[in-house]
Amino acid sequence: MNNRPLPDNDHISRYCKPSHMGQNGMLLPAAFLPRKGEKHLSVNWLEYFDKADLGDAIEEVREVFRRKGYKVKSNGRFAVLEVGAAKAVGDTLSIKHLPSINDESHAGIFGDITSATATALAMLAGRTLYPAI
Repeated sequence: MNNRPLPDNDHISRYCKPSHMGQNGMLLPAAFLPRKGEKHLSVNWLEYFDKADLGDAIEEVREVFRRKGYKVKSNGRFAVLEVGAAKAVGDTLSIKHLPSINDESHAGIFGDITSATATALAMLAGRTLYPAI
């Protein structure tokens, strides 16, 4: 169902390009700042894939990216966040399922994403990173 809020105990992933990785291997806040004109940050809902392991769900996300022709770099990363923890970072944040053609797991982070919010999300997401390829 479109625009359905995701459960707090579920997980989302966001692709973070190499330029969003700091010298120390930590994520930079830029990884969680919306680009001009974006109404939400695109993420993928990992429990959509019904896998027992988050790593297996990330492999499904990699396949979605390949199928859609998204360019990922070998030194990019998929950052994983628990939905409830991500929402707790900002008072206005919500995370909703936004399935699209060839990406039924697509979801979005909505709300006022300030630089402070992006910093907190990057710190939280930096704990669980998976290789992009």
